[in-house]
Amino acid sequence: MSRSGPKVLHAIGWLALLPLLGLCCTQWFGIDGRRSLAVLHAVTPYVLVWAAPLALIACLTRRHPLALVSLVPVFTLLTLSYPIVFPGGAPAVAAGSPRLTIAFSNALYRNVTPEEAGRAMAATDADVLVVAELVSEFREAVNDAVAPGDYPFRSQNIADGSGRVGMWSRFPIVSGGRVEVGGREALDVVLDVDGQLVRMLAVHTTSPLTDVRSLVDQLAAIGDHVESTRHPTVIVGDFNASRWHPAFRALLDRGWSDAHEALGHGWSTSWPMDRGSRPPPFVRIDHALFAAGITPTAIHDLEIPGSDHKAFVVTLGLTAAALTPEE
Repeated sequence: MSRSGPKVLHAIGWLALLPLLGLCCTQWFGIDGRRSLAVLHAVTPYVLVWAAPLALIACLTRRHPLALVSLVPVFTLLTLSYPIVFPGGAPAVAAGSPRLTIAFSNALYRNVTPEEAGRAMAATDADVLVVAELVSEFREAVNDAVAPGDYPFRSQNIADGSGRVGMWSRFPIVSGGRVEVGGREALDVVLDVDGQLVRMLAVHTTSPLTDVRSLVDQLAAIGDHVESTRHPTVIVGDFNASRWHPAFRALLDRGWSDAHEALGHGWSTSWPMDRGSRPPPFVRIDHALFAAGITPTAIHDLEIPGSDHKAFVVTLGLTAAALTPEE
């Protein structure tokens, strides 16, 4: 190799490092108002991980300034990943606490196999079924798939649309129904779970590929909406955002935890599930969030035919502080 060879490789190393540092800056300072940034944030771990071999090669070739600066993206990735790598577990369920299972799916409003999708959703046998992008074909498919008289408590929008959210429940809906959160339809209900009141907010935010600013505002509005809740609360839905998005982390920082992360499934992915031209699932944007008073005990993902998202079923119980003493 000529004398200029090492200098060229050194220059390439610095050029490769610059976009990684730029991505780090957007994460540190919460810069997320552009669609291109939202896409980059979704693939943050796949991008920043390349700083590790770059730092190693720079160290072995005694390019110490390059090696040292390359540790900045490595440190950023480790910091962002810490809650996934070391989740700390979920709080303990109180003895005698009732259990609540919730199945959530973004069924895809243009699902071409609604009958199969409806049967798959009903087959979860969850206490509560929550569906985003609910259209009449899927609603009727679920109604046909569940046993007569099962899921007697329902809250659904009879209009079709990609923003619609609907639910079927075995537990009585004590109060609440359809609401608007940040300009987007959601379901906010209080359920009577074997004598204990549990609040559930079901959401479906705007895709960042459509309007990033609206997504950021909606995530903040979700936090505002549940800030003064009086009951143990769980938020389920398609958030169109992941831990790698600063606006979603800002929501978590308001006292919410992700059930997948708490139960050791933080690296799991839920989108995209389309077969064909799309890449394999690489990011989790479907979540169940919980706060003090309620805690997850189990969670698993499943595929719903025709959907571009993985669904999930989460089981929750109450902590001792949330149990209502018996009269």
